[in-house]
Amino acid sequence: MGATARNLWRVTEPFHQLAYRSPEAVAAYEAIGLRVAPHQYFASRLAAAGEVTHGVAVSLLFGFAPDYVAQAVPDVWSIVDAKSVVAARTKGAEATLRRILGDAWNESEIRRANAIAQDMIQQLSFAGKPMAAAQNDVPQPELAGLQLWRACTILREYRGDAHWAGTAAAGIDAVECHILHAADGAMPEDLLHRVTGWNDSEWEAAKERLRSRGLLKNSGPNLELTDAGAEVKLFIEQSTDSGSSLPVSVAGEKQTTELIELMKPWISAIMDADVIGAWKKREQLWRDLPAVKNV
Repeated sequence: MGATARNLWRVTEPFHQLAYRSPEAVAAYEAIGLRVAPHQYFASRLAAAGEVTHGVAVSLLFGFAPDYVAQAVPDVWSIVDAKSVVAARTKGAEATLRRILGDAWNESEIRRANAIAQDMIQQLSFAGKPMAAAQNDVPQPELAGLQLWRACTILREYRGDAHWAGTAAAGIDAVECHILHAADGAMPEDLLHRVTGWNDSEWEAAKERLRSRGLLKNSGPNLELTDAGAEVKLFIEQSTDSGSSLPVSVAGEKQTTELIELMKPWISAIMDADVIGAWKKREQLWRDLPAVKNV
């Protein structure tokens, strides 16, 4: 079940990302007065939860530097209200998906995938899943394609909530998690450093903490996990898979796999359209959907 839960993430994450980074999404945010990238990203990511304070935003997002979050929250709520951001986000996603998917936007496969996803979500408990719960409170759009996009966002945030819970349970903090991720080869260190907003001293201090705990090797130009570090990273990944497996449990392996297979061509189209910015570096991970050991 862990492998299926991870593959479900691989097809929901790109749908989630396009709502922040496509030209249509950016235009929708600019139209409501959000003209700088931090305002656009943090407002669109948080608006489903309402006009949250800085402290709540940092807690919900976990991995971002508090000073980086402060570039947008709470000041962004003096520019635009959360409800308007949710509407802009939906508008941008619809325009993007219509352009990328073309005729597929109205085909029966979209409706079938949506039927599975909606059944899955309706059976979920959102206890301990605050970001997913917030997205689940967003009103349901009328169109099947947008309903599927909303479902993908809910399912992606469901896994994200599980990931941060597993990270915290492992005793890893909000900057150390990115360094472990880079050392594991999942994403380039410079990219993770840049997009999460931690300053150089905070980043280097986190490396030293991980080295002092025996989780990161002391030598070499590139980050490298020790055996103990690899065990911690595996614990986090297994906890994430376990904590996000309920959608698979309620829908069943057969229907979840059908949903994943239906979505593969659309994910390839999103990748080919190059609308998710730096996260396209995970393209191989998403496109190939490799098998992962069940946990």
